[in-house]
Amino acid sequence: EINSYIASGDPFDKAGGYGIQGLAGQFVEKVEGSYSGVIGLPVDETKALLAEIGIRPH
Repeated sequence: EINSYIASGDPFDKAGGYGIQGLAGQFVEKVEGSYSGVIGLPVDETKALLAEIGIRPH
């Protein structure tokens, strides 16, 4: 499985060698916490912080 993943070329443009939202997601058994935080910007947490300083979405 890992050799096939490497052969796909997918890991070569990723920090850390994989993106959970890509082909390597098949190797991830569980995510604890914010999924959006794992793949990039933690959306819910960011919205809460912005709300604390009075910035609300339109």
